[in-house]
Amino acid sequence: MKKLTEEEKHKQILKEVKATLILIAVVAIWHIGFAFLLDGVDVLILGMPLWFFVSTIGASAISVIGVILLLKFVFKDFDLGEEGGEDND
Repeated sequence: MKKLTEEEKHKQILKEVKATLILIAVVAIWHIGFAFLLDGVDVLILGMPLWFFVSTIGASAISVIGVILLLKFVFKDFDLGEEGGEDND
């Protein structure tokens, strides 16, 4: 586990929050956007309308891929405990 100063912890937490909010915005835009854009299209995939398939299944796939990318490239494992403090068991 990596040791960080309080300032580095704060910066890392803000970086993780911003990246997560960006992923949430991308998924929401995908989900809502394709639901409205493909609403009038009369195509069925596996018995579901195209808008549902692309919007819902696509948003789920983007969410999973996005979380994997966040965990791999953005999130860091570090101790949130107090520096110099006693261990509370």
